[in-house]
Amino acid sequence: MKISILTDEVSADPETALELGTAWGVHDFELRGFYTDRAPLYSNYQKQRLRDALEQYQARLIAIGPGLFKAAYPPPSAPRLPLGWMDMVGYQSWAEARRQLQYHSNELLPACLDYANEMGVPLLVIFSFDRLGAPPGPPPEEILNCLRLAAERAAATGIQLAIENEDGFWADTGARTSQMVRQINHPALGINWDPGNAFFAGDEPYPAGYQSVRGLVRHVHFKDALRSPDGELHYAAEGQVDWAGQVCALVQDGYEGFISLETHIRPKVASACAALERLRALIAAVPANPTGQKESK
Repeated sequence: MKISILTDEVSADPETALELGTAWGVHDFELRGFYTDRAPLYSNYQKQRLRDALEQYQARLIAIGPGLFKAAYPPPSAPRLPLGWMDMVGYQSWAEARRQLQYHSNELLPACLDYANEMGVPLLVIFSFDRLGAPPGPPPEEILNCLRLAAERAAATGIQLAIENEDGFWADTGARTSQMVRQINHPALGINWDPGNAFFAGDEPYPAGYQSVRGLVRHVHFKDALRSPDGELHYAAEGQVDWAGQVCALVQDGYEGFISLETHIRPKVASACAALERLRALIAAVPANPTGQKESK
């Protein structure tokens, strides 16, 4: 089992994240934020300083999280509302969503693929469009077509895409995420399995959610979550996700990708360090022969 760290979960400065991560024995990193900028929309100065830091700390990037398709997918036409001012606001919201869709598809996606190839990164973590309050269920065909086209463009450049499940998006639970990926059915598209996010979406991440995504997982985010007595959901250092079972199942299934630390809690450095220790302990606790099969002699 391979461990990586999301740089901005440790520090907004990637150089500091690389320094700390490599001091903890991790040399593989997932790139997302550089202070308030998100990959790949960095200045030439930022890109060069990142390359310098990677070389200095003998580290490498194994995935990039650019926030691609972390936006609303607009309907084909603007809503018609009864009051003029209301109709105008509705139209403006729809027009902005259309602009964002065109930007993500025609500008951000190519920029992500170019930067991934420039940095030798094989994987982009992407999203499945915000439902904007629509009930969970099968996504519109237009969304499937958009993601299918993205997978085709990624495949042409040798890059893999992994849809991250997230509450409020079309891919939220394990079942709905796997259904989407299976419908698109493209070899360049898999799943970034996030049990913490699945918990927020009302899923039982393990074993039920994982059973649905089994065989489609290309990347994993490691964070925990819990529901407090008042019903509020929180990310937590140790929560109610069965991570022991999840890690064991990944090993048992022969998963060869990365589990990337993504705590979503503060203080960042202490939380990331504790999460790393916990993940290492969970991996070490997996039985040497978790399938229960006898080893061949």
